[in-house]
Order: sequence, then structure tokens, then C-alpha cells
Amino acid sequence: MELKREAGCGSEERSDALVRVRPAGGLTISVHSKTGPMYADRIREVAEGTLRALGVTGAEVEVREQGAYDHVIRARLLCALYRATGGGEAFRRPAPIAAERRGSPKGRLRRSRLYVPGNNARVLAFVDTFGPDCLLLDLEDSVPPGEKDAARFLVREVLATMDFGDTEVWVRINPLDRGGREDLEVVLAGRPHGVCLPKAESPVEVAELAGLLYELEGRYGVPWLTWIMPIIESPKGVLAAPEIAAASERVVCLAFGAEDYTAEVGCGRSWEALLWARSGIVAAAAAAGIQASDTVFSDIEDEEGLFEETRRAKDLGFAGKGAIHPLQIETIHRAFAPLPEELEWARGVVQAAEEAERKGLGAVSYQGKMVDRPVVARAKRILEMARTLGMEVGDAA
Repeated sequence: MELKREAGCGSEERSDALVRVRPAGGLTISVHSKTGPMYADRIREVAEGTLRALGVTGAEVEVREQGAYDHVIRARLLCALYRATGGGEAFRRPAPIAAERRGSPKGRLRRSRLYVPGNNARVLAFVDTFGPDCLLLDLEDSVPPGEKDAARFLVREVLATMDFGDTEVWVRINPLDRGGREDLEVVLAGRPHGVCLPKAESPVEVAELAGLLYELEGRYGVPWLTWIMPIIESPKGVLAAPEIAAASERVVCLAFGAEDYTAEVGCGRSWEALLWARSGIVAAAAAAGIQASDTVFSDIEDEEGLFEETRRAKDLGFAGKGAIHPLQIETIHRAFAPLPEELEWARGVVQAAEEAERKGLGAVSYQGKMVDRPVVARAKRILEMARTLGMEVGDAA
């Protein structure tokens, strides 16, 4: 691989690295490390391995790091080389996978989805400690246009290297006709659990994404189906939500994005103004047998407001909610947990239904009200959620 020009990538901010490459007759690597000479040797080793894997034999490489992990240095060097060479197939090869990761169940718990900028090395250094149900590494709105390529390589290396435990890891790509294809060709090598499709307005877009995923899973040896989460962000998307939800077996959740929706409609962010869109998305998801996840709550400091809006979203039928800061996760999880009075009601309904069945009664009543099958099913869902969360359920089935 031959370098055509000088190029760089990264920054000298904490937990990041600034890497510059220049065409040269041989290989030279200079390291300026915040962490001292001992780590400088390791940085040189990471750079040499990356250059060797790409077949680079002529380059002058300069690395200035500020406490960056190996995968950050590797990602910054990959992007600098990508910019210096103009890209090519060598950058679309499978990534070495250091992290053990398994596929996730289609109906797993997805109470919270946390958005994290895909080009922020400082935040990504600790992203495995935040604890959401779903972690969304973002390549779209939070990444400036000139840094999209850098974010792709950084997200891929984060995915391939870090152990996220029980957290389901997603990547929000750009729309397919505005960089989304390029996003997938790089990041799917890191084996995320799922891909978020922003501004979804048509089942055709979802089907196209599903086809690309089949192709790239084969190329990169991904041993599971990569899930799809379309994000509904426009009136057109809400109207097409039923078809979008049913467009592929890979679709596991419809997410609502209120910012673009309110801008296009010209409405406010009040509950009343967004009720039609929320209801349409919930109904479409329920009809397709998948989950729905509510929009983010933008005021990080308003914990009470976040809790109240999340409870209302839960009552409407949403199974999860977006978050823009790790401090919002605990509040969201608490809001989706069954309240003591809900558990008491659910236990009573299930016990009444079981007692009626034992006695051979066709009608079931609880607290003076008739109870039919949908009510019993709802009560059982509440109890199952409590069990999943490790809550005390009691003797109810």
C-alpha cells in the first residue's frame, strides 16, 4: 500500500492520540507519549502491527498520545492511512476481535438506549461502565461531516476490543444514501448487536439495510443476525411505521426521535403535541410484535421531569426510552420498574384467574371487576418484568 499524501487523524485531548503519516522511502515511527518511555514501546508495537497488516512499507508515522488505549491509537492510525491512500479494500477486511460477544435475543430488555458520540475518544474510553440496556455508538448527528471516517474506525476498534458485559451494543449509522453504506462496511467488522437506521420513512430503506447486513455478515463472519432499530423522526415515518416495523425479521424495535419531528411539523415538545406520533409508533410496534422506544429527554438536570415522562411513555406502551447522558439511565430504569401497587394488582389478578380455573368457573372477577384474558396477560407481563429485574414477586404464577 502506497501513501499518496500527508494526512492526520485524532487530537491531543485526554485519552486520545494525534497521528500523522507522510510518504517515505521506508518505515519510521516517532512517538511522543504522555505516559512515558515504557508505553512508547507499546505504541510503537501497535503502530508496526497496523502498518504490517495493511502492507504499508513506506511511511513516516508520528504519534502524539495523551493516555490513549491501544485501540484508539490503532483507529487513529487506520484513519490517517485511509486519508493518505484514498482508501481501498484493505480497510474493509475483518477486524481482529479481542472482545467475546454473543448475539442477543430479539425480545431482550431494552429499557434505556444511551447515545454516545462515535468520535469522542475520551467518552468512549469509559463507555463500557455506563450500564444502559442498549448502548448506541453514534456516527450520525453527533459527528461532524469531516470526522465521519475517523468515527467509523474508532467505533469499529471499540467494538472489536471492549467487553460490554450484558449491555447490547448498537451503532447508529447515517442514512444509507448519505454515508450509511460506508459506515456499515467499516463498523460491522466489529460485530455490533444491532444497527440503528435514522430518519426511517419507508420499508424499502429497511429492506435495503437488511440486504446489506446479510452481505456484510458473510464477509466478516458475523455469527448472528444483526438487529435493526428504525428511528421514526418525521410525519412520513409515523404514517409508514406499520410497514417499517414489518419490513424485516431483523427489526426488533421502533424508536421515536422527536427533535426532527417537531421541527418538520412545527409543534412543541409537549406531551399533547407528540401524543399522536407516540401512539402511532407504539401501535405499529405492537402490531408487528416488536418493542417501541420513546424519544430522549433533553434536560439532563430535570430528574423529576424525566421520571414523569418515562412513566407516561411506559403507560402508553413504550418498552424503553432514549438517554443522552449516563446519569439519566438509573431514572429511566426506575421508571420502567413495576410500582408496588402494580405488583399487588398483578398478583391479585393472576391468583384470581388461577382460583377460577381450579373451580371450573368461566368468569373471573377481582376487586369487584370482571377480568378477561387480556387483563390476565397484562398482569402476567408485569410479574415477568419484575422477575427479570430481580424484584420480589411472591406466590403468583
